[in-house]
Amino acid sequence: MSGDDAGRRRGGDSASTELQGEPGGGDGERVEAVVDRLRELRTDDERRRRSTEEGVLLDQMAEVEERLLAFGRALGGDPDDASDLPFTEEAGRDGMPEPLYVRHDRTLLNQITSWLLQDQHIGQISPYGTGKTALREILERDLGQWEEFAVASVTNPLETTPRALYERVLRTAAEAGYEIDPDDYWQVRDGIPWATGEAKRAVGEVADAAREDGVTLLVLIDELEDLLSALQVTGDAGVRLFVSGTPAGKERLSDVKATLDSRLRYYEGIEPFGLEDVDEYVARSLAYFRGEEYGGGSQDLFTSAAIADVHERTGGNPREVRLECRELFTRAAFVWYRTGRDVERINVTPELRHGRFGMER
Repeated sequence: MSGDDAGRRRGGDSASTELQGEPGGGDGERVEAVVDRLRELRTDDERRRRSTEEGVLLDQMAEVEERLLAFGRALGGDPDDASDLPFTEEAGRDGMPEPLYVRHDRTLLNQITSWLLQDQHIGQISPYGTGKTALREILERDLGQWEEFAVASVTNPLETTPRALYERVLRTAAEAGYEIDPDDYWQVRDGIPWATGEAKRAVGEVADAAREDGVTLLVLIDELEDLLSALQVTGDAGVRLFVSGTPAGKERLSDVKATLDSRLRYYEGIEPFGLEDVDEYVARSLAYFRGEEYGGGSQDLFTSAAIADVHERTGGNPREVRLECRELFTRAAFVWYRTGRDVERINVTPELRHGRFGMER
């Protein structure tokens, strides 16, 4: 065997050793580098594949949104994005159309108004989707304009500690002109006692001061079961409570805090939408979308048969009504785009929900 052959043979053996990962000084490091590079290439391929797939979805989303916005503009609105379209309003979101929910239940409104005037603690109990949050939002907005009330609102009680609740009440009281004297407390930051016990005492102080002036400190709280102990203390301090929750939440409250439960005046249930209420809701939503005042009467996009179908499918549950109307509105937008008809010739009918959902013309 020649020297060159022997060298080539040794080189081949060396390469074999490198690929097997046996110790070989620099050779082993080169193998690691090769393996790392292969992993990088595989990761890059996976990333490109995902990017391509996501790009298709994003392109489709942009196209669908443009069709929906174009339909909304053809109907007389001026939406910037899909959240501006009719039937997308959410309770708790700024700019929620007033008053699309609960106004139909006059018995509820009369009773709650009476209890507010009588300075009662109030509990509003009804299942999900019936309008509890909408009612809280309307109370916050309307009572906030009345000099006899200073209203604090807790929209996320699950993440609200007792001290945070006391702080919310104290800040609301301060905005209404009822501030504590910092010298009466051990440590105060930004007008709020640092210790939870002292913050609790401060709530009683500002509630008494407000009451002397005929002003009611009122706390509005969704999901009453999530702040039971703090609610008890706040109510005992003289702050009025308006809490809402489900029947299960009421049961839990009665089990855990019998004293607070006995002091709440409960109104159970919110009337579902009737057939006329569904029609009015649709008309109000479309008027709000167009920036118009609702002047009563019906609308001309949804047929009477579609209104009846929505009512039957949802049982009048306000949240379900909204979602059903949004679905039908979306389908009408695709029909409008696909057919190229004048928007005046587009109607929402019960049959629309059974049609194919596509954009092919």
